[in-house]
Amino acid sequence: MGANALFTAVSGLDSNQTYLGVIGNNIANSNTIGFKSSNPIFENLVSQTLGGTSSSQEGLGTDVYTIQQQFSQGALQNTSNPLDMAIDGNGFFIVQAPNGSTYYTRNGEFSENAKGQIVDSTGQNVVQGYPLNSQGIATTGTPTAITLNTQAIAPQATTTADLTANLDSNVSPQITSVVSSSSFASSYITAPSAAGSNTITVKSATGFSSSSGSAASSILIGNGDGTTNLYHISAISGNVLTLTEPLSSAVSANTAVSQNTLGITASSTNGMLAGDNIQVNTNDNANGTTDPYQFLNTIASVNSGNTVNLSNAMPLSGTFAKGGSVIAGPANDYYSTTINTYDSLGNALPLTVTFAPSSSTAGSWNMYYSINGTAATRPNTALDTPDITFNPDGGIVAGASQTITDVPSYVTPAPSTLPDGATEPLTVALNLNNLTQYAAPSATTAFTQNGYATGTLTSFTVDQSGQISGQYSNGQTQYIAQIALANFIAPTGLTSEGNSLYAETFASGQPAVGAPNTGNFGYITDSAVEQSNVDISSQFTDMIVAQNAYVANSKVLTTENSVLAALESSVQ
Repeated sequence: MGANALFTAVSGLDSNQTYLGVIGNNIANSNTIGFKSSNPIFENLVSQTLGGTSSSQEGLGTDVYTIQQQFSQGALQNTSNPLDMAIDGNGFFIVQAPNGSTYYTRNGEFSENAKGQIVDSTGQNVVQGYPLNSQGIATTGTPTAITLNTQAIAPQATTTADLTANLDSNVSPQITSVVSSSSFASSYITAPSAAGSNTITVKSATGFSSSSGSAASSILIGNGDGTTNLYHISAISGNVLTLTEPLSSAVSANTAVSQNTLGITASSTNGMLAGDNIQVNTNDNANGTTDPYQFLNTIASVNSGNTVNLSNAMPLSGTFAKGGSVIAGPANDYYSTTINTYDSLGNALPLTVTFAPSSSTAGSWNMYYSINGTAATRPNTALDTPDITFNPDGGIVAGASQTITDVPSYVTPAPSTLPDGATEPLTVALNLNNLTQYAAPSATTAFTQNGYATGTLTSFTVDQSGQISGQYSNGQTQYIAQIALANFIAPTGLTSEGNSLYAETFASGQPAVGAPNTGNFGYITDSAVEQSNVDISSQFTDMIVAQNAYVANSKVLTTENSVLAALESSVQ
């Protein structure tokens, strides 16, 4: 029976040799991202029975029944790669190999390949997830390859804007008057003209003159950027005006054209100063005319003879009617604020909103606007009614909603597209619910709008739910995709495929697939990876235990060999 001790000692040597091999593999992978340590599971072999009773059983040694991986959480390590991800809790990343095989991993060292796909550390296996719509909702319930959208996102035309501001209630007395002459000619350009051109085509040339000394022979033309230049007319043919000076810059359709000298009622220039803002009505609703428009301008100079020179062109189509009301006052009482709006092609169009006192009584204001330099008109056609009114407490009473457009109401017919193809008109619903009138300097707290230009992907972030959001060059953030995770009832039944990859087996069961931070799935930490869960100090302890066991089994082997040698010698 002595030979049995040899066999049990050999089984001990083999098993502890395996134990040392497992320990060596653990230590070797102590810096492998996502690596999970293993432990050998020992079992004793079937015992032989001596003398026919269970109390006389002698063991046959040991064996390594299985090598079981430990899926305990590894420490998280921050990185500088925004695509690196770590799972804190249960679950595995799902990746698909080029041959279509599906693997599972805790190694979140991800990058982007040439196709824009997120791949694992091998660069071959594509990470799986759910495509998201603009609201961050998955568009499919089945994980697919995640592709980062590197194409430019389409622009969005502005449709709404919100303004939060205060208008100073301490307005100065406003000077009121009326237009004294119907000779004030105005129009607007109907076809673009290039810089250097000597001709412009207007909607109507009525009231303009090329004769020497005529007030209308000196005209103001908008530059398309909110500024105006003075020109002179040398000839008129139909609705084409020939200028003595070439255009200093290109002008677009709807650009204002008008003479610059406005006549007003006798003695009404008293108190008017150069630099004052002035509101000019096309009529006073009392003379039967039908052009109820009001325009905002600036006084360039005050002349003798009850006329003022204007700084900016005012459009219409023909001549202003005699009797239109005039309101003038210090520019400090007028408040303007500007924000970029966007057309359907993503062109930035500056929207300037100006609030003008409609009288010397605090609480009543007119509102003017311009988009991309188009002349500022009042959206309200009731000339005797302020656009905006406030209560004695400074809260807005009327006019909290305004509709503004880049095609003024005097333009007929209104174009449906711009020369570059952008949709016309650009209509913006302006919300003024947060407008106040307090005894404090006029100031804007917030001015927002919902349009944006086209943009390209510049960076991205991943939240705890695994949602990948892209930041674009136009300041927009859009959802791209959401990481999918898989969970197993028996993860120890997975088979290792190398590169920290695991494959499903019968023993592991089928995976439950879902989104991070839901149900039993862990959450995602971005710009981080999960370190190996190998505990070096425990491995050194296990190594000592395995070494001592190995030495002890070898001692049994040598001792039994000596016993057999002595027995053989005695027999001889």
